Amino acid sequence: MMALVCRHCAVGKKSMEQTTHILLVDGEQSEYLFIANLLSQIRATHYQLEWCDRLGLALPKILSHQYDVVLLDYYWGEANARDLLNAARVQVCETPIVVMTDEMETEVDREAIRAGAADYLIKGQIDHQLLERCLRYAIERKRTEQHLTRLAHYDPLTDIPNRILFGDRLEHAINLAERDGTSFTLMFIDLNGFKQVNDNFGHDAGDAIIRICAERLSSCLRRSDSVARMGGDEFTLLLQNIENHTDVAHIAEKVIRTLSQPADINGHLVVVGASIGIAMYPQAGRDADTLLKHADMAMYRAKQEEGSSYRFFTEVMNQDVRRRLRLESDLRIALKKQQFELHYMPRVDVASGKVVALEALLRWNKPGEGLLDASEFIATAEETGLINSLGYWVIRQACYDLKLLQPRWGERLMMAIKLSVRQFRDDNLVREVARIFADNDIQPGDVEFELTETAFAENIELVSLCMRPLSFFGIDFLLDSFGAGNSSFLHLQRLPISSVKIDASFIAELNRSLTDKRLVAAMITLAHNLGKWVVVEGVESREQRDWLQSMGCDLMQGSFFSGPRTLVQLQHWVEGIKSGQAILPG
Repeated sequence: MMALVCRHCAVGKKSMEQTTHILLVDGEQSEYLFIANLLSQIRATHYQLEWCDRLGLALPKILSHQYDVVLLDYYWGEANARDLLNAARVQVCETPIVVMTDEMETEVDREAIRAGAADYLIKGQIDHQLLERCLRYAIERKRTEQHLTRLAHYDPLTDIPNRILFGDRLEHAINLAERDGTSFTLMFIDLNGFKQVNDNFGHDAGDAIIRICAERLSSCLRRSDSVARMGGDEFTLLLQNIENHTDVAHIAEKVIRTLSQPADINGHLVVVGASIGIAMYPQAGRDADTLLKHADMAMYRAKQEEGSSYRFFTEVMNQDVRRRLRLESDLRIALKKQQFELHYMPRVDVASGKVVALEALLRWNKPGEGLLDASEFIATAEETGLINSLGYWVIRQACYDLKLLQPRWGERLMMAIKLSVRQFRDDNLVREVARIFADNDIQPGDVEFELTETAFAENIELVSLCMRPLSFFGIDFLLDSFGAGNSSFLHLQRLPISSVKIDASFIAELNRSLTDKRLVAAMITLAHNLGKWVVVEGVESREQRDWLQSMGCDLMQGSFFSGPRTLVQLQHWVEGIKSGQAILPG
């Protein structure tokens, strides 16, 4: 590396103007001396020229922010400077680069400009006036370009690259890795607890957290790595030349520790965590869309775990996604072809020994596989939004069947129907339920909706807004799996819940576990003290029935009384009870 300082002042001026620093990247010393001589002929400008005679050493110099403009020889024997230009462009080089070649070549001209060159000079045609004008215009254009690029490619809140620029960098990383046979790592990061910050402290606090997290992520990176904000509370990291899974895991742990540090927001210590999905090239994909999709997929798996965590994308995960996609397609077909059916579990009143209610259980009669329990497909229906159409079908069919059964029953019969948390997000829920009741001439008191605690945990305010008009309409609500989750007095007191159902897992060991007996007895007492009816599921023996009856249980269901039955089977069963050919256990 050599340096030449050319000092020339405009005539009549006593003080020099600001120095323009130039880097010449050329393998020939004669070219360096030639450019230095031309610069010495330029008046009214103060130049400082430095020479780099090796292409492989040029990129760090170009990216160093030490120079106002770069003069770059395009041809280096059998090699050329295209990769250098591309690397400078992808790493958002702020210094304009003017390419020089021995003769005019249209293809090189287009190639160099497309790769990021600011201008183009032919060595044999350069004089000091052309050189001065080319340098001045390149610097001015670069300043304008940088301003426009920052507006288009940088996130205005955090001042880090946005999705567009990150996409360019990811494509460049793929091209280099494919050419050199190397690997790199993509991390997709989603903040945990960000919604709570917005809800509790306001959007200004949320913006402050996003800015802090962007700064903390940037501090975790090397110069060759990239960070971007993809939108909302999602970020991506691009890590070059890290092929060892253990090293990647250590970096993910460092990112989680860094992001999880408390932040002072207007005098409040705020803590957010992070869920990280990791996709490594080429194992997780060979194109940008696939890598991003797989990293995002792994992030959602990490988010399902408690607290902050990270997950690597694996082919097993990919196969699971493909299975879910096939299942989603099959579910859509099943809705169109009416492959679903309802089975009904009788619920017995302990005091009278009579069946007073039926729980509607969804089944899928899938061609080639037989009858599937709802647990095998309901999660996919919820994730894809199909639960709304499927849920309304269940309500409509259950009400239609109830209308058929009530005249034969001889006494009041209630229908219990499960509602998914996703159904509460549907603005049409209350209106659609009222329409179904009207169409089937069903009284609201004849139907009970069963809810799980996940409905409350996700958004208790939303659930409450939907429950209250339905409750006012006359519908009862039951809290399912009572004792198996995190039921709070707040839920039981604030929401219009009339009954709780004790989970079958507590009943299975009643005859052998004194602890379970004490726990179930306590739950029954608690529910009664709160004014709730108690339903117990999973009753399989007389001993269980007798003990639960002694504890004051109100309603029971389980194989001891009857397993799930189709509508036709249920009708025959009722007729058998009336004729004395079938009886309920006494």
